[in-house]
Amino acid sequence: MAGLTETPSQPPNQPWTSAQSRAQFAALAQLRWCIFRNAFRRKGGTGELIARILFVPFLAIIAIFPILGAGIGAHLLVVTNRLAMLSAITWGVFLLWQLVVLNISAPGLSFDVNTIIRFPISFPRYLLARLFFGLLSAANVIGTLALIATDIGIGIARPSLIPWATLTLLVFALANIFFTRMATTWVERWLSTRRASEIFTALIIFGSLGFQYINLNFNPAFQHGHHASKLPILIKIFNRIRPIADFLPPGLAATSIVSSTQGHHLIAIASLLGLTAFGCLFLAIYAWRMHREFRGENLSQVSHQPTATRISPPQRIAGAPSATAQPTRSLFSLSPILSACLRKELLYLRRNTNQLYGFIAPIFMVFLFANRMGASGTGGSLVFPAAVAYSLLGVSILSYNGLGMDGPGVQFYFLSPTRLRDVFLAKNLIGFLLSLIEFGLIFAVLTFSAGTPSLLIALATLCWLVFATFTNGAIGNLRSLSAPKKIDLSKISRKQTSQLSALIALGVVLACFGIGFAIVLLSQHLGQPWLMIPILLALAVAAFLFYLHVLNRLDTIALNHRETIAEELCKT
Repeated sequence: MAGLTETPSQPPNQPWTSAQSRAQFAALAQLRWCIFRNAFRRKGGTGELIARILFVPFLAIIAIFPILGAGIGAHLLVVTNRLAMLSAITWGVFLLWQLVVLNISAPGLSFDVNTIIRFPISFPRYLLARLFFGLLSAANVIGTLALIATDIGIGIARPSLIPWATLTLLVFALANIFFTRMATTWVERWLSTRRASEIFTALIIFGSLGFQYINLNFNPAFQHGHHASKLPILIKIFNRIRPIADFLPPGLAATSIVSSTQGHHLIAIASLLGLTAFGCLFLAIYAWRMHREFRGENLSQVSHQPTATRISPPQRIAGAPSATAQPTRSLFSLSPILSACLRKELLYLRRNTNQLYGFIAPIFMVFLFANRMGASGTGGSLVFPAAVAYSLLGVSILSYNGLGMDGPGVQFYFLSPTRLRDVFLAKNLIGFLLSLIEFGLIFAVLTFSAGTPSLLIALATLCWLVFATFTNGAIGNLRSLSAPKKIDLSKISRKQTSQLSALIALGVVLACFGIGFAIVLLSQHLGQPWLMIPILLALAVAAFLFYLHVLNRLDTIALNHRETIAEELCKT
Protein backbone atom coordinates (compact mmCIF):
# COMPACT_ATOMS: atom_id res chain seq x y z
CA MET A 1 0.00 0.00 0.00
CA ALA A 2 1.14 3.51 -0.72
CA GLY A 3 3.36 5.13 1.88
CA LEU A 4 3.58 2.10 4.17
CA THR A 5 7.14 1.05 3.33
CA GLU A 6 10.30 3.05 3.50
CA THR A 7 12.04 4.00 0.30
CA PRO A 8 15.84 3.75 -0.05
CA SER A 9 16.16 7.53 -0.04
CA GLN A 10 14.45 7.86 3.34
CA PRO A 11 16.66 7.92 6.42
CA PRO A 12 15.79 5.35 9.08
CA ASN A 13 13.30 6.26 11.83
CA GLN A 14 12.04 9.25 9.88
CA PRO A 15 8.89 10.72 11.52
CA TRP A 16 5.61 10.02 9.81
CA THR A 17 4.49 12.89 7.63
CA SER A 18 1.06 14.16 6.68
CA ALA A 19 1.85 13.42 3.03
CA GLN A 20 2.28 9.75 3.90
CA SER A 21 -1.03 9.77 5.76
CA ARG A 22 -2.77 11.28 2.74
CA ALA A 23 -1.15 8.69 0.50
CA GLN A 24 -2.28 5.94 2.85
CA PHE A 25 -5.93 7.00 2.87
CA ALA A 26 -5.80 7.56 -0.89
CA ALA A 27 -4.58 3.97 -1.25
CA LEU A 28 -7.46 2.73 0.94
CA ALA A 29 -9.98 4.71 -1.13
CA GLN A 30 -8.50 3.34 -4.35
CA LEU A 31 -8.58 -0.17 -2.91
CA ARG A 32 -12.26 0.18 -2.01
CA TRP A 33 -13.06 1.45 -5.49
CA CYS A 34 -11.12 -1.38 -7.13
CA ILE A 35 -12.96 -3.96 -5.03
CA PHE A 36 -16.31 -2.47 -6.05
CA ARG A 37 -15.34 -2.25 -9.72
CA ASN A 38 -13.67 -5.64 -10.08
CA ALA A 39 -16.54 -7.43 -8.36
CA PHE A 40 -18.59 -6.96 -11.53
CA ARG A 41 -15.82 -8.38 -13.73
CA ARG A 42 -15.92 -11.78 -12.08
CA LYS A 43 -18.03 -14.67 -13.22
CA GLY A 44 -21.64 -13.73 -12.63
CA GLY A 45 -20.71 -10.11 -12.07
CA THR A 46 -23.01 -8.89 -14.84
CA GLY A 47 -26.01 -10.46 -13.14
CA GLU A 48 -25.04 -8.92 -9.81
CA LEU A 49 -24.76 -5.52 -11.48
CA ILE A 50 -28.23 -5.90 -13.01
CA ALA A 51 -29.67 -6.98 -9.66
CA ARG A 52 -28.08 -4.02 -7.89
CA ILE A 53 -29.44 -1.63 -10.52
CA LEU A 54 -32.92 -3.06 -10.00
CA PHE A 55 -32.67 -2.91 -6.21
CA VAL A 56 -31.32 0.64 -5.96
CA PRO A 57 -34.57 2.37 -7.08
CA PHE A 58 -36.57 0.42 -4.48
CA LEU A 59 -34.12 1.31 -1.73
CA ALA A 60 -34.12 4.93 -2.88
CA ILE A 61 -37.92 5.05 -2.75
CA ILE A 62 -37.90 3.58 0.75
CA ALA A 63 -35.23 6.05 1.91
CA ILE A 64 -36.63 9.18 0.25
CA PHE A 65 -39.79 9.27 2.35
CA PRO A 66 -38.13 9.52 5.80
CA ILE A 67 -35.58 11.99 4.39
CA LEU A 68 -38.30 14.26 2.98
CA GLY A 69 -40.39 13.71 6.10
CA ALA A 70 -37.55 14.94 8.31
CA GLY A 71 -37.10 18.10 6.24
CA ILE A 72 -40.80 18.90 5.86
CA GLY A 73 -41.51 18.09 9.50
CA ALA A 74 -38.72 20.38 10.74
CA HIS A 75 -39.96 23.17 8.48
CA LEU A 76 -43.55 22.85 9.75
CA LEU A 77 -42.45 22.80 13.40
CA VAL A 78 -40.53 26.06 12.98
CA VAL A 79 -43.27 27.76 10.96
CA THR A 80 -46.00 26.80 13.44
CA ASN A 81 -43.85 27.71 16.48
CA ARG A 82 -43.83 24.13 17.74
CA LEU A 83 -40.08 23.73 17.72
CA ALA A 84 -40.28 22.10 21.17
CA MET A 85 -41.38 18.93 19.35
CA LEU A 86 -38.11 18.80 17.39
CA SER A 87 -37.01 15.87 19.55
CA ALA A 88 -39.53 13.71 17.70
CA ILE A 89 -37.56 14.28 14.50
CA THR A 90 -34.12 13.74 16.05
CA TRP A 91 -35.30 10.55 17.72
CA GLY A 92 -36.90 9.44 14.45
CA VAL A 93 -33.63 9.95 12.58
CA PHE A 94 -31.72 8.10 15.30
CA LEU A 95 -34.08 5.11 15.16
CA LEU A 96 -34.03 5.19 11.35
CA TRP A 97 -30.22 5.08 11.50
CA GLN A 98 -30.24 1.93 13.63
CA LEU A 99 -33.02 0.31 11.60
CA VAL A 100 -31.04 0.71 8.39
CA VAL A 101 -27.97 -0.78 10.11
CA LEU A 102 -29.96 -3.91 11.00
CA ASN A 103 -31.77 -4.35 7.68
CA ILE A 104 -29.38 -3.11 4.98
CA SER A 105 -25.99 -4.77 5.17
CA ALA A 106 -22.79 -3.12 4.13
CA PRO A 107 -21.31 -4.24 0.80
CA GLY A 108 -19.22 -7.35 1.20
CA LEU A 109 -15.46 -7.08 0.87
CA SER A 110 -13.15 -9.67 -0.68
CA PHE A 111 -10.57 -9.15 2.07
CA ASP A 112 -10.43 -8.52 5.79
CA VAL A 113 -9.73 -4.91 6.72
CA ASN A 114 -7.61 -6.16 9.62
CA THR A 115 -4.95 -7.23 7.13
CA ILE A 116 -3.60 -3.67 7.12
CA ILE A 117 -2.14 -4.48 10.56
CA ARG A 118 0.61 -6.35 8.70
CA PHE A 119 1.98 -3.03 7.54
CA PRO A 120 3.91 -0.65 9.81
CA ILE A 121 0.87 1.34 10.89
CA SER A 122 0.22 2.95 14.26
CA PHE A 123 -3.02 2.47 16.16
CA PRO A 124 -4.40 6.02 15.59
CA ARG A 125 -4.00 5.59 11.83
CA TYR A 126 -5.48 2.09 12.05
CA LEU A 127 -8.49 3.49 13.93
CA LEU A 128 -8.98 6.22 11.33
CA ALA A 129 -8.68 3.64 8.56
CA ARG A 130 -11.41 1.48 10.12
CA LEU A 131 -13.68 4.52 10.46
CA PHE A 132 -12.86 5.63 6.93
CA PHE A 133 -13.64 2.24 5.39
CA GLY A 134 -17.23 2.16 6.73
CA LEU A 135 -18.03 5.82 6.21
CA LEU A 136 -20.22 5.35 3.12
CA SER A 137 -22.51 2.65 4.51
CA ALA A 138 -26.23 2.85 3.75
CA ALA A 139 -27.07 3.85 7.33
CA ASN A 140 -24.59 6.73 7.36
CA VAL A 141 -25.70 8.01 3.97
CA ILE A 142 -29.45 7.84 4.67
CA GLY A 143 -29.14 9.19 8.22
CA THR A 144 -26.87 12.04 7.17
CA LEU A 145 -29.21 12.99 4.31
CA ALA A 146 -32.13 13.03 6.78
CA LEU A 147 -30.21 15.41 9.05
CA ILE A 148 -29.27 17.60 6.08
CA ALA A 149 -32.94 17.72 5.11
CA THR A 150 -33.80 18.69 8.69
CA ASP A 151 -31.22 21.48 8.60
CA ILE A 152 -32.56 22.74 5.28
CA GLY A 153 -36.14 22.69 6.57
CA ILE A 154 -35.14 24.71 9.66
CA GLY A 155 -33.05 27.12 7.58
CA ILE A 156 -35.84 27.83 5.09
CA ALA A 157 -38.31 28.55 7.88
CA ARG A 158 -35.88 30.65 9.95
CA PRO A 159 -32.51 31.50 8.32
CA SER A 160 -31.07 32.84 11.59
CA LEU A 161 -31.01 29.29 12.99
CA ILE A 162 -28.79 27.90 10.22
CA PRO A 163 -25.35 28.31 11.91
CA TRP A 164 -26.26 26.76 15.26
CA ALA A 165 -28.57 24.10 13.80
CA THR A 166 -25.87 23.08 11.29
CA LEU A 167 -23.24 22.77 14.02
CA THR A 168 -25.55 20.82 16.32
CA LEU A 169 -26.75 18.43 13.64
CA LEU A 170 -23.16 17.89 12.46
CA VAL A 171 -22.12 16.83 15.96
CA PHE A 172 -25.26 14.69 16.18
CA ALA A 173 -24.37 12.98 12.90
CA LEU A 174 -20.86 12.18 14.15
CA ALA A 175 -22.30 10.83 17.41
CA ASN A 176 -24.63 8.56 15.42
CA ILE A 177 -21.76 7.30 13.28
CA PHE A 178 -19.64 6.53 16.32
CA PHE A 179 -22.58 4.90 18.10
CA THR A 180 -23.40 2.54 15.23
CA ARG A 181 -19.76 1.55 14.83
CA MET A 182 -19.41 1.02 18.58
CA ALA A 183 -22.60 -1.02 18.83
CA THR A 184 -21.77 -3.13 15.77
CA THR A 185 -18.27 -4.03 16.91
CA TRP A 186 -19.31 -4.91 20.46
CA VAL A 187 -22.28 -6.97 19.31
CA GLU A 188 -19.91 -8.87 17.01
CA ARG A 189 -17.67 -9.39 20.02
CA TRP A 190 -20.56 -10.90 21.96
CA LEU A 191 -21.64 -13.00 18.99
CA SER A 192 -18.22 -14.65 18.94
CA THR A 193 -19.52 -17.05 21.63
CA ARG A 194 -22.26 -19.50 20.75
CA ARG A 195 -24.34 -18.95 23.86
CA ALA A 196 -24.36 -15.17 23.36
CA SER A 197 -25.21 -15.71 19.69
CA GLU A 198 -28.26 -17.77 20.61
CA ILE A 199 -29.39 -15.19 23.19
CA PHE A 200 -28.94 -12.37 20.68
CA THR A 201 -30.92 -14.38 18.13
CA ALA A 202 -33.84 -14.62 20.56
CA LEU A 203 -33.65 -10.90 21.36
CA ILE A 204 -33.62 -9.95 17.68
CA ILE A 205 -36.62 -12.15 16.92
CA PHE A 206 -38.73 -10.99 19.86
CA GLY A 207 -37.70 -7.36 19.36
CA SER A 208 -38.59 -7.37 15.66
CA LEU A 209 -41.90 -9.13 16.23
CA GLY A 210 -42.71 -6.81 19.11
CA PHE A 211 -42.07 -3.79 16.91
CA GLN A 212 -44.39 -5.21 14.24
CA TYR A 213 -47.09 -5.78 16.87
CA ILE A 214 -46.81 -2.24 18.24
CA ASN A 215 -46.78 -0.74 14.75
CA LEU A 216 -49.87 -2.65 13.66
CA ASN A 217 -51.89 -2.09 16.83
CA PHE A 218 -50.89 1.48 17.76
CA ASN A 219 -50.13 3.11 14.41
CA PRO A 220 -53.16 5.32 13.55
CA ALA A 221 -52.69 4.52 9.86
CA PHE A 222 -53.84 0.94 10.53
CA GLN A 223 -56.68 1.76 12.92
CA HIS A 224 -59.22 3.29 10.49
CA GLY A 225 -60.51 5.83 12.96
CA HIS A 226 -60.45 3.55 16.02
CA HIS A 227 -57.13 4.70 17.47
CA ALA A 228 -58.47 7.43 19.74
CA SER A 229 -58.73 5.07 22.72
CA LYS A 230 -55.08 4.08 22.37
CA LEU A 231 -53.67 7.59 22.11
CA PRO A 232 -53.81 8.26 25.90
CA ILE A 233 -51.70 5.14 26.46
CA LEU A 234 -49.08 6.35 23.99
CA ILE A 235 -49.07 9.84 25.48
CA LYS A 236 -48.69 8.42 28.97
CA ILE A 237 -45.73 6.26 27.92
CA PHE A 238 -44.16 9.20 26.11
CA ASN A 239 -44.47 11.46 29.14
CA ARG A 240 -42.88 8.81 31.34
CA ILE A 241 -39.78 8.33 29.20
CA ARG A 242 -39.38 11.92 28.01
CA PRO A 243 -37.35 13.16 31.05
CA ILE A 244 -34.80 10.41 30.41
CA ALA A 245 -34.87 10.79 26.63
CA ASP A 246 -34.02 14.50 26.90
CA PHE A 247 -30.59 13.62 28.30
CA LEU A 248 -29.72 11.20 25.49
CA PRO A 249 -28.05 12.33 22.21
CA PRO A 250 -31.27 12.85 20.17
CA GLY A 251 -32.85 14.80 23.03
CA LEU A 252 -29.71 16.88 23.59
CA ALA A 253 -29.55 17.79 19.90
CA ALA A 254 -33.15 18.97 19.91
CA THR A 255 -32.71 20.82 23.22
CA SER A 256 -29.66 22.65 21.92
CA ILE A 257 -31.49 23.96 18.85
CA VAL A 258 -34.68 24.84 20.74
CA SER A 259 -32.74 26.64 23.50
CA SER A 260 -30.79 28.63 20.92
CA THR A 261 -34.09 29.72 19.37
CA GLN A 262 -35.46 30.83 22.74
CA GLY A 263 -32.31 32.77 23.62
CA HIS A 264 -31.15 30.37 26.35
CA HIS A 265 -27.57 30.23 25.09
CA LEU A 266 -26.08 28.62 28.17
CA ILE A 267 -28.50 25.69 27.95
CA ALA A 268 -27.83 25.43 24.21
CA ILE A 269 -24.06 25.32 24.75
CA ALA A 270 -24.40 22.84 27.62
CA SER A 271 -26.57 20.56 25.50
CA LEU A 272 -24.10 20.73 22.64
CA LEU A 273 -21.24 19.90 25.01
CA GLY A 274 -23.24 16.97 26.37
CA LEU A 275 -23.85 15.76 22.84
CA THR A 276 -20.13 16.09 22.12
CA ALA A 277 -19.33 14.14 25.29
CA PHE A 278 -21.59 11.31 24.15
CA GLY A 279 -19.86 11.23 20.77
CA CYS A 280 -16.44 11.12 22.46
CA LEU A 281 -17.66 8.32 24.75
CA PHE A 282 -18.90 6.27 21.79
CA LEU A 283 -15.62 6.84 19.97
CA ALA A 284 -13.58 5.87 23.04
CA ILE A 285 -15.49 2.60 23.52
CA TYR A 286 -15.12 1.83 19.81
CA ALA A 287 -11.40 2.63 19.99
CA TRP A 288 -11.04 0.30 22.98
CA ARG A 289 -12.54 -2.53 20.92
CA MET A 290 -10.33 -1.71 17.92
CA HIS A 291 -7.21 -1.54 20.09
CA ARG A 292 -7.79 -5.11 21.26
CA GLU A 293 -8.13 -6.25 17.66
CA PHE A 294 -5.05 -4.21 16.77
CA ARG A 295 -3.14 -6.14 19.44
CA GLY A 296 -4.12 -9.41 17.75
CA GLU A 297 -7.36 -10.58 19.38
CA ASN A 298 -9.13 -13.04 17.11
CA LEU A 299 -12.91 -13.04 17.27
CA SER A 300 -14.11 -16.52 16.47
CA GLN A 301 -16.24 -19.08 18.17
CA VAL A 302 -13.36 -21.54 18.06
CA SER A 303 -11.10 -19.23 20.07
CA HIS A 304 -13.59 -19.19 22.94
CA GLN A 305 -13.79 -22.94 23.33
CA PRO A 306 -12.34 -24.28 26.58
CA THR A 307 -8.78 -25.47 26.12
CA ALA A 308 -8.33 -27.32 29.41
CA THR A 309 -10.92 -29.95 28.64
CA ARG A 310 -9.35 -33.17 27.50
CA ILE A 311 -11.28 -35.52 25.32
CA SER A 312 -10.76 -39.05 26.46
CA PRO A 313 -10.50 -41.76 23.83
CA PRO A 314 -13.72 -43.64 23.15
CA GLN A 315 -14.13 -46.67 25.37
CA ARG A 316 -15.22 -49.96 23.97
CA ILE A 317 -18.56 -50.97 25.43
CA ALA A 318 -19.27 -54.61 25.92
CA GLY A 319 -21.55 -55.89 23.25
CA ALA A 320 -21.05 -52.82 21.04
CA PRO A 321 -20.27 -53.41 17.35
CA SER A 322 -16.66 -53.12 16.30
CA ALA A 323 -15.26 -50.34 14.11
CA THR A 324 -15.17 -52.71 11.18
CA ALA A 325 -18.87 -53.38 11.36
CA GLN A 326 -21.02 -52.16 8.51
CA PRO A 327 -22.93 -48.93 9.17
CA THR A 328 -26.54 -49.46 10.02
CA ARG A 329 -29.55 -47.52 9.00
CA SER A 330 -30.71 -44.80 11.37
CA LEU A 331 -34.19 -43.70 12.32
CA PHE A 332 -36.73 -43.68 9.46
CA SER A 333 -34.30 -45.89 7.47
CA LEU A 334 -32.11 -42.95 6.48
CA SER A 335 -28.49 -43.48 5.56
CA PRO A 336 -25.85 -42.47 8.15
CA ILE A 337 -24.58 -39.70 5.87
CA LEU A 338 -28.03 -38.23 5.39
CA SER A 339 -28.79 -38.50 9.12
CA ALA A 340 -25.55 -36.72 10.03
CA CYS A 341 -26.27 -33.96 7.51
CA LEU A 342 -29.78 -33.53 8.90
CA ARG A 343 -28.43 -33.14 12.45
CA LYS A 344 -25.93 -30.57 11.16
CA GLU A 345 -28.66 -28.61 9.41
CA LEU A 346 -30.76 -28.56 12.58
CA LEU A 347 -27.80 -27.00 14.40
CA TYR A 348 -27.48 -24.42 11.62
CA LEU A 349 -31.18 -23.65 11.94
CA ARG A 350 -30.85 -22.98 15.66
CA ARG A 351 -27.88 -20.62 15.21
CA ASN A 352 -28.96 -18.75 12.08
CA THR A 353 -30.93 -15.65 13.08
CA ASN A 354 -32.15 -14.90 9.56
CA GLN A 355 -33.39 -18.42 8.97
CA LEU A 356 -35.32 -18.51 12.24
CA TYR A 357 -36.74 -15.04 11.64
CA GLY A 358 -37.75 -16.00 8.08
CA PHE A 359 -39.68 -18.94 9.54
CA ILE A 360 -41.33 -17.22 12.53
CA ALA A 361 -42.06 -13.72 11.19
CA PRO A 362 -44.53 -14.71 8.40
CA ILE A 363 -46.59 -16.78 10.83
CA PHE A 364 -46.66 -13.93 13.32
CA MET A 365 -47.69 -11.39 10.67
CA VAL A 366 -50.41 -13.70 9.37
CA PHE A 367 -51.67 -14.04 12.95
CA LEU A 368 -51.83 -10.25 13.39
CA PHE A 369 -53.61 -9.58 10.10
CA ALA A 370 -55.89 -12.60 10.53
CA ASN A 371 -57.13 -11.19 13.82
CA ARG A 372 -57.92 -7.89 12.13
CA MET A 373 -59.67 -9.63 9.24
CA GLY A 374 -61.65 -11.76 11.66
CA ALA A 375 -62.73 -8.70 13.65
CA SER A 376 -63.73 -6.73 10.55
CA GLY A 377 -65.31 -9.66 8.69
CA THR A 378 -63.15 -9.10 5.62
CA GLY A 379 -61.20 -11.74 3.73
CA GLY A 380 -61.77 -14.01 0.80
CA SER A 381 -60.88 -17.36 -0.70
CA LEU A 382 -57.41 -16.15 -1.76
CA VAL A 383 -56.33 -15.08 1.74
CA PHE A 384 -55.03 -18.54 2.62
CA PRO A 385 -53.02 -19.03 -0.64
CA ALA A 386 -51.59 -15.50 -0.38
CA ALA A 387 -50.52 -16.13 3.23
CA VAL A 388 -48.83 -19.40 2.25
CA ALA A 389 -47.03 -17.70 -0.65
CA TYR A 390 -45.85 -14.94 1.68
CA SER A 391 -44.51 -17.47 4.17
CA LEU A 392 -42.75 -19.39 1.39
CA LEU A 393 -40.72 -16.33 0.45
CA GLY A 394 -39.12 -16.09 3.89
CA VAL A 395 -37.99 -19.74 3.86
CA SER A 396 -37.16 -20.30 0.19
CA ILE A 397 -34.79 -17.37 -0.22
CA LEU A 398 -32.34 -19.01 2.21
CA SER A 399 -32.11 -22.15 0.03
CA TYR A 400 -30.37 -20.07 -2.64
CA ASN A 401 -27.19 -20.11 -0.56
CA GLY A 402 -27.17 -23.65 0.76
CA LEU A 403 -23.40 -23.84 1.32
CA GLY A 404 -23.07 -20.45 3.02
CA MET A 405 -23.18 -21.83 6.57
CA ASP A 406 -20.59 -24.53 5.79
CA GLY A 407 -17.89 -21.94 5.06
CA PRO A 408 -14.37 -23.40 4.81
CA GLY A 409 -15.77 -26.81 5.78
CA VAL A 410 -17.07 -27.19 2.24
CA GLN A 411 -13.63 -28.47 1.22
CA PHE A 412 -14.28 -31.69 3.18
CA TYR A 413 -17.19 -32.44 0.86
CA PHE A 414 -14.69 -32.74 -1.99
CA LEU A 415 -12.17 -34.74 0.05
CA SER A 416 -14.52 -37.23 1.72
CA PRO A 417 -16.48 -39.97 -0.04
CA THR A 418 -19.65 -37.95 0.38
CA ARG A 419 -21.97 -37.09 -2.46
CA LEU A 420 -23.16 -33.52 -2.56
CA ARG A 421 -26.48 -34.97 -3.60
CA ASP A 422 -26.95 -36.26 -0.03
CA VAL A 423 -25.72 -32.98 1.47
CA PHE A 424 -28.20 -30.87 -0.50
CA LEU A 425 -30.97 -33.40 0.03
CA ALA A 426 -30.60 -32.91 3.79
CA LYS A 427 -30.62 -29.12 3.38
CA ASN A 428 -33.72 -29.30 1.18
CA LEU A 429 -35.53 -31.66 3.54
CA ILE A 430 -35.19 -29.12 6.35
CA GLY A 431 -36.54 -26.40 4.05
CA PHE A 432 -39.41 -28.60 2.88
CA LEU A 433 -40.26 -29.48 6.48
CA LEU A 434 -40.30 -25.81 7.48
CA SER A 435 -42.64 -25.00 4.58
CA LEU A 436 -44.98 -27.82 5.55
CA ILE A 437 -45.00 -26.72 9.20
CA GLU A 438 -45.77 -23.13 8.14
CA PHE A 439 -48.60 -24.42 5.96
CA GLY A 440 -50.17 -26.19 8.95
CA LEU A 441 -49.66 -23.25 11.33
CA ILE A 442 -51.11 -20.72 8.88
CA PHE A 443 -54.12 -23.00 8.34
CA ALA A 444 -54.64 -23.20 12.09
CA VAL A 445 -54.22 -19.44 12.58
CA LEU A 446 -56.71 -18.57 9.84
CA THR A 447 -59.15 -21.20 11.11
CA PHE A 448 -59.02 -19.72 14.59
CA SER A 449 -59.12 -16.03 13.57
CA ALA A 450 -60.79 -15.55 10.19
CA GLY A 451 -62.65 -18.76 9.44
CA THR A 452 -61.67 -22.17 8.10
CA PRO A 453 -60.57 -22.16 4.42
CA SER A 454 -62.62 -24.43 2.20
CA LEU A 455 -61.36 -27.97 1.59
CA LEU A 456 -60.99 -27.23 -2.12
CA ILE A 457 -58.83 -24.16 -1.49
CA ALA A 458 -56.76 -26.00 1.12
CA LEU A 459 -56.01 -28.94 -1.19
CA ALA A 460 -55.27 -26.66 -4.13
CA THR A 461 -52.95 -24.55 -1.95
CA LEU A 462 -51.14 -27.68 -0.77
CA CYS A 463 -50.60 -28.80 -4.38
CA TRP A 464 -49.35 -25.32 -5.25
CA LEU A 465 -47.00 -25.36 -2.26
CA VAL A 466 -45.48 -28.66 -3.43
CA PHE A 467 -45.04 -27.22 -6.92
CA ALA A 468 -43.45 -23.99 -5.68
CA THR A 469 -41.26 -25.72 -3.07
CA PHE A 470 -39.69 -28.19 -5.51
CA THR A 471 -39.19 -25.46 -8.09
CA ASN A 472 -37.48 -23.23 -5.54
CA GLY A 473 -35.40 -26.13 -4.27
CA ALA A 474 -34.07 -27.01 -7.72
CA ILE A 475 -33.24 -23.44 -8.73
CA GLY A 476 -31.87 -22.69 -5.25
CA ASN A 477 -29.48 -25.65 -5.44
CA LEU A 478 -28.15 -24.43 -8.78
CA ARG A 479 -27.63 -20.91 -7.44
CA SER A 480 -25.97 -22.28 -4.30
CA LEU A 481 -23.24 -23.80 -6.46
CA SER A 482 -22.88 -21.06 -9.03
CA ALA A 483 -23.06 -18.06 -6.65
CA PRO A 484 -22.18 -19.12 -3.08
CA LYS A 485 -21.76 -16.55 -0.33
CA LYS A 486 -20.05 -17.13 2.99
CA ILE A 487 -22.20 -16.56 6.09
CA ASP A 488 -20.37 -15.50 9.24
CA LEU A 489 -22.65 -15.77 12.27
CA SER A 490 -20.22 -13.69 14.35
CA LYS A 491 -20.94 -10.70 12.11
CA ILE A 492 -24.18 -8.78 12.04
CA SER A 493 -25.84 -7.15 9.03
CA ARG A 494 -24.47 -9.55 6.47
CA LYS A 495 -26.42 -10.71 3.44
CA GLN A 496 -27.50 -14.36 3.44
CA THR A 497 -27.49 -14.55 -0.36
CA SER A 498 -26.19 -12.55 -3.28
CA GLN A 499 -28.42 -9.80 -4.61
CA LEU A 500 -29.03 -11.67 -7.86
CA SER A 501 -30.03 -14.81 -5.96
CA ALA A 502 -32.45 -12.79 -3.83
CA LEU A 503 -33.94 -11.28 -6.97
CA ILE A 504 -34.28 -14.71 -8.58
CA ALA A 505 -35.93 -16.12 -5.44
CA LEU A 506 -38.44 -13.27 -5.42
CA GLY A 507 -39.10 -13.75 -9.13
CA VAL A 508 -39.63 -17.51 -8.78
CA VAL A 509 -42.12 -17.12 -5.92
CA LEU A 510 -44.02 -14.39 -7.77
CA ALA A 511 -44.03 -16.46 -10.97
CA CYS A 512 -45.36 -19.52 -9.11
CA PHE A 513 -48.02 -17.39 -7.44
CA GLY A 514 -48.96 -15.91 -10.82
CA ILE A 515 -49.29 -19.39 -12.32
CA GLY A 516 -51.47 -20.50 -9.41
CA PHE A 517 -53.64 -17.38 -9.66
CA ALA A 518 -54.08 -17.90 -13.42
CA ILE A 519 -55.18 -21.49 -12.80
CA VAL A 520 -57.73 -20.29 -10.24
CA LEU A 521 -59.13 -17.74 -12.72
CA LEU A 522 -59.25 -20.36 -15.48
CA SER A 523 -61.12 -22.83 -13.26
CA GLN A 524 -63.62 -20.19 -12.20
CA HIS A 525 -64.10 -19.09 -15.82
CA LEU A 526 -64.86 -22.67 -16.88
CA GLY A 527 -67.20 -23.10 -13.92
CA GLN A 528 -65.23 -26.09 -12.65
CA PRO A 529 -63.39 -25.04 -9.45
CA TRP A 530 -62.24 -28.63 -8.79
CA LEU A 531 -60.12 -28.40 -11.95
CA MET A 532 -57.49 -26.50 -9.93
CA ILE A 533 -56.38 -29.61 -8.07
CA PRO A 534 -55.42 -31.88 -11.02
CA ILE A 535 -53.68 -29.03 -12.85
CA LEU A 536 -51.66 -28.00 -9.81
CA LEU A 537 -50.95 -31.63 -8.99
CA ALA A 538 -49.56 -32.15 -12.50
CA LEU A 539 -47.36 -29.09 -12.07
CA ALA A 540 -46.19 -30.46 -8.71
CA VAL A 541 -45.19 -33.78 -10.31
CA ALA A 542 -43.34 -31.95 -13.08
CA ALA A 543 -41.52 -29.78 -10.50
CA PHE A 544 -40.59 -32.91 -8.51
CA LEU A 545 -39.08 -34.55 -11.61
CA PHE A 546 -37.18 -31.35 -12.37
CA TYR A 547 -35.90 -31.27 -8.80
CA LEU A 548 -34.70 -34.89 -9.00
CA HIS A 549 -32.93 -34.17 -12.30
CA VAL A 550 -31.07 -31.23 -10.76
CA LEU A 551 -30.32 -33.15 -7.56
CA ASN A 552 -28.69 -36.01 -9.48
CA ARG A 553 -26.43 -33.58 -11.37
CA LEU A 554 -25.24 -31.58 -8.36
CA ASP A 555 -21.95 -33.50 -7.99
CA THR A 556 -20.97 -32.79 -11.59
CA ILE A 557 -21.99 -29.15 -11.32
CA ALA A 558 -20.06 -28.77 -8.05
CA LEU A 559 -16.87 -30.10 -9.66
CA ASN A 560 -17.23 -27.57 -12.47
CA HIS A 561 -17.64 -24.74 -9.94
CA ARG A 562 -15.24 -25.93 -7.25
CA GLU A 563 -12.83 -23.00 -7.81
CA THR A 564 -15.62 -20.45 -7.35
CA ILE A 565 -16.96 -22.28 -4.31
CA ALA A 566 -13.54 -22.51 -2.65
CA GLU A 567 -12.67 -18.89 -3.44
CA GLU A 568 -15.84 -17.53 -1.85
CA LEU A 569 -16.38 -19.87 1.09
CA CYS A 570 -12.79 -20.52 2.17
CA LYS A 571 -11.63 -16.91 2.30
CA THR A 572 -10.83 -15.37 5.66
